[in-house]
Amino acid sequence: MRLFDEKIILRLFLLFAGVFFAAFIPEIIESSSNVLFVIPYIFANIFLITVAITYRFPLIGSRRKMRHDVTIAQPHTGALPVRDIQKDLVEKNEMFQMMVDISASGFWTFDAATGKVYWSQKAVTLLRADPSKVSDTFDLLKTHILESDWLRFRDSLNSAMENGTNFTVKVTLLQKSTTEHHLQISGNVQKSDDGRPIRIIGAVNESADHTTPEKQDFYAYRDSLTGVYNRKFFLEKLKIDVDVSLQRPDYVFAVALLDIDSFGAINTSYSINVGDSVLRIVADRIKSQCRPTDTIARIGPDVFAVILHNIQSSGADSEVLPLVRRIHNTVKMPVQMEGRDLYISVSMAVALNNDVDCVEDVMANATASLREMKKSVNHGGIQFFSGGIREKAMKLYKLEFEIRRAIQAQEFVLMYQPIIDITKGNRVAGFEALVRWKQSEQGYISPAEFIPIAEETGLIIPMGALILRMACVQAKKWVDMGFEDIQVAVNFSAKQFAMDSMLDDIKKVLLETKLNPKNLKLEITEYTAVCEAEKTIEIMKALSSMGLQISIDDFGTGYSSLSYLKRFPIHTLKMDKSFVDYVAEDEEAAAFARMVIGIAKSLNLDLIAEGVEQEDQLEFLRNEGCRLIQGYYFSKPLPPELALGYLKEHYKPVDSVCRS
Repeated sequence: MRLFDEKIILRLFLLFAGVFFAAFIPEIIESSSNVLFVIPYIFANIFLITVAITYRFPLIGSRRKMRHDVTIAQPHTGALPVRDIQKDLVEKNEMFQMMVDISASGFWTFDAATGKVYWSQKAVTLLRADPSKVSDTFDLLKTHILESDWLRFRDSLNSAMENGTNFTVKVTLLQKSTTEHHLQISGNVQKSDDGRPIRIIGAVNESADHTTPEKQDFYAYRDSLTGVYNRKFFLEKLKIDVDVSLQRPDYVFAVALLDIDSFGAINTSYSINVGDSVLRIVADRIKSQCRPTDTIARIGPDVFAVILHNIQSSGADSEVLPLVRRIHNTVKMPVQMEGRDLYISVSMAVALNNDVDCVEDVMANATASLREMKKSVNHGGIQFFSGGIREKAMKLYKLEFEIRRAIQAQEFVLMYQPIIDITKGNRVAGFEALVRWKQSEQGYISPAEFIPIAEETGLIIPMGALILRMACVQAKKWVDMGFEDIQVAVNFSAKQFAMDSMLDDIKKVLLETKLNPKNLKLEITEYTAVCEAEKTIEIMKALSSMGLQISIDDFGTGYSSLSYLKRFPIHTLKMDKSFVDYVAEDEEAAAFARMVIGIAKSLNLDLIAEGVEQEDQLEFLRNEGCRLIQGYYFSKPLPPELALGYLKEHYKPVDSVCRS
């Protein structure tokens, strides 16, 4: 209650004035000659008293006028309510949480007693993390910054807990963009009365980077994703070392190339963002193990290069071997990504500057070693360059050039191996088109020599297009001769099958050659089929809708996935020769062959047994219910003119076979 209310005083004053003037009314009436003059006085007095009693005076000064459109609850007149202390604490915590979340800085706390970590929403946002995956540990930070930065932060945190000192660490994010993004993470230690650390309260803030012209020149030689040097700078530094070695015969250096094995599978299985993070982690690990004077660069999508300057001796057992082993062992350690370990394999090739006098020779030696190792079963290890590798590499380079020339000169020819239906009088059911290289100097070259090179270099794509066209032209000739039911099978490589234009290319060839799709069968390996199963299924459905048949080649050689096989719109399985070779003499081989035959029967698919060369193999397959046979027992691959003769001798139309 207010002790002094100006409105009450004003009302009392007006009432007093009204009563005072009313007291003179009798005297005025007696002394006045005209009563009409008294009436205004009386009304004025009544008005004054009415205003004093009924008028609502406005607020005076800075006080606001009371609103009457809002109902205000009357105060409780009984005993005062008991305050809920627990509720008050919850409300204060909620208010603190709101203040933290709307702050421009991110906050985190580490409780020394429980080891639990709290991250504010802003901190999660600054770390570019998924809020649904935030836990009460430091995993959020560990999985979103460079590995070396995490180690520095961990050491700073431990030092702060031991010594009670505050700290600030600058870190680099592992993120989607190709530009580096830095954060500044600080921590202040809160201590108890006896000086023991209770908790660490920290902040996460953007780190302002002001790029000067000097820095711009610096970044011109940097890889934007990983922060190491780029190919341009690497080659310039390598040129300097080569020049020094020419002037000083005792100067020795080495070039090490590191290639991440199956890096494309990481991008495909996870995402490109995960792949970028792996590249940055690998670069960071290489830096952590190299000497300060060494040069580290990223020279390819998944290839890093290191120049080991001024090593002490030129032998593989010198200081270079322990160094490259240390780099290799560190790089191939599991990478923690999105809460789980991602295992990576790295192939490393090393070439020293022995007997080389130019940058090109050094790089050719290192590349040849890397290429040789990637092709062998020993990929994922370390290989030093030797003269034999260079000679082999030069031979391969020459072979690659010859393949390119042979495609242009159309030196590749097709042989046709018959596929026999033994249940219908050894009738020719179709042919498999097999490519051969007919070179003017060396004669026929086995596909085992040139197909792997074509696969590796991508030349298999134009070569495959040429093979498809040649097979379709030949099949159309046979159909026009009256062999209407004949079918020609063409092998498709994984690279051909992965092309976005594959369906259109096949349609174009069929239209140009006027071949009915029912006379063409496409053969793909199991690996190609299950590598990207969902995409493969869609492609197969499109091919089947065109009227083509699809065959899985080399079935049972290690990539089988029966769960996917049931979903593939395929027509034929081809049992690999390795299952056929010993079926007549080895019970284990016979059991495997029976298993493959059983799978084909259960899925209602045709089965072709490849590589049948002996009569006892044929009889085993006949007894097990395999009706389609391909192999030297009936015929080796034949040139078109001999294949036509074989076709005339063993062909029977389907209708006549059914009637007989």
